[in-house]
Amino acid sequence: MFDIFEKAGHSLFLVGGAVRDRMLGVSTGDMDYATDASPGDVIDFLSETGIKVIPTGVRYGTVTAISPTTHEKAEITTFRSSEVYRRGSRFPSVEFGGSIQEDLKRRDFTINAMAIDSSGELIDPCGGMKDLKNRIIDTPGNPDAAFLDDPLRILRAYRFAAKLGFSISERVRQSVRNFSAELATISPERKYKEITGLLVVPDGFRAARALSMMKHDGVLLKVIPELEHLFVIDGLGQGKYHTCDAWHHTLDVIAQVPPVAVLRWAALLHDSAKGLVREVDEDGEPHFYGHEIQGEKIVNSVAERLRFSRAEKKALAVLVRNHIRPVLYRSEWSNSAVRRLMRDVDDQLENLFVLAEADIKAHKSDYVSKFLISLQELRKRAAGQNKGRILPLEMGQSLQAMGFEGPVIGTILRMLEDMAADGILPEKPTVDQCFTALWDNQSKMLKESEKNSV
Repeated sequence: MFDIFEKAGHSLFLVGGAVRDRMLGVSTGDMDYATDASPGDVIDFLSETGIKVIPTGVRYGTVTAISPTTHEKAEITTFRSSEVYRRGSRFPSVEFGGSIQEDLKRRDFTINAMAIDSSGELIDPCGGMKDLKNRIIDTPGNPDAAFLDDPLRILRAYRFAAKLGFSISERVRQSVRNFSAELATISPERKYKEITGLLVVPDGFRAARALSMMKHDGVLLKVIPELEHLFVIDGLGQGKYHTCDAWHHTLDVIAQVPPVAVLRWAALLHDSAKGLVREVDEDGEPHFYGHEIQGEKIVNSVAERLRFSRAEKKALAVLVRNHIRPVLYRSEWSNSAVRRLMRDVDDQLENLFVLAEADIKAHKSDYVSKFLISLQELRKRAAGQNKGRILPLEMGQSLQAMGFEGPVIGTILRMLEDMAADGILPEKPTVDQCFTALWDNQSKMLKESEKNSV
């Protein structure tokens, strides 16, 4: 790539995350370049060499080049001297610059403000290497100006701290505290992307530490104000099985679930409603009855405001609403109770088990061993449930012929499946056996049918 630009009379520099990661000795998927050539010129002379070029952001100086042999992508951006985001916008107002030094100095953090030229020489006008060695997140210039230009850099500071396990310089954290209200000007999509990026870093303990810093600096409530219902009970005990308050328990759960977005979000929000429902009995023991129901409402609020996808919102709501059920499992549960849990969580069953395991582990040790055994039993019972057809194919047709409608038919069929699971019906019952069982359980069937017809 360098030789193509040189032949065209232009300079090219590897910049940003690719340089940072190379200096850290880790692999990177980012290949970003900066050049003095205009986007139009880049398109012209790269296309002439057979490289496919996509004008991904021409108005902002960016094009994407795709290698014809390896199909690897690289973003190439014309030097910038400034990059300012309008309030609530996802798109910056850009001024183009004339040198690589000018381009680097306007970047977010010193560790991202390094470049490598065609000869392999490092260009580091802002002290990025020093901050890499000291494991510090800092800005090239005045952090106040950096955050006013783009307040999203506030969230990016914590994301990089989580990703790299770095600290954030005190001057940057002080500036964050002063300007965190500016986050209100950032579009929901950009905030969602940064918080999710922080949550899914491979090391969950780093994610938890970054979230703790965000709370301390007054940033977290600016992005997820619903967490106020969790923070309001800071320092208060959760009962005899817990070792800490609800917030620190939440951090423990985040640290232990895998780096999957829906799991880390569920861990963050699973106890978010505890401050709304906390009550203390006559013995001084706290209880949080119904926190999972209120938690689902909080999930919906967060998901709508940060514009989660419909699928993400649904999955997260299912996990938070049901997170306590595996913990409450006992061997006395009927097979139909196990099947109801499986139906209620649908394709989130495995995620629910993973969340429940992390939740259990964030308790006192004597509690952990007992409830992990119960959870393992529930897993086995769920795996053993017959997922194939239990009822005869004609059963639904027979109910339809009798005048029952869709939702009621579904309720009746689920009841019959539960009866088969609990041994009330044979494993593969006939239509006559099904109707006999329905007759014997008609009062229960009528109640369920009335519920679904309302």
